[in-house]
Amino acid sequence: MKSLWGQGDKYLRIHRSAIDVSPGVARILVIGLIVLVAAIFVAGDVGLWNLWHAQKTLGVVESDISSLQNDIFYLRRSIGDLESDPFAVEKVAREKYGYMKPGERVYRIITLPPVDKNGRLVPTVLDNRDATP
Repeated sequence: MKSLWGQGDKYLRIHRSAIDVSPGVARILVIGLIVLVAAIFVAGDVGLWNLWHAQKTLGVVESDISSLQNDIFYLRRSIGDLESDPFAVEKVAREKYGYMKPGERVYRIITLPPVDKNGRLVPTVLDNRDATP
């Protein structure tokens, strides 16, 4: 009978040799392997650390999405009002752009800020100078 590995009746023989390892070295190798697998499981590309950060980011993104969906709802409603209600258009034109009808007068009431005894300005509840527009 012919063999793929040899000629005639000769077969490929693999000789195994035994490796003697002391129990202490074997224990260190097993513990090192377990520590390596645990480190990869925790800190790898798809590890628990990155999963935790991804879940935190997902929560922030979902809250942003719901806030933006609320904004879209109110903007679509105001668009619908502007398309169908002439009073809404007039209100925006007057308040935002300062338009007025011919013959109308606009009175602006300017209040002076409150001053204390020393001549310094006293902040009020309506004081929003620190707020950014």
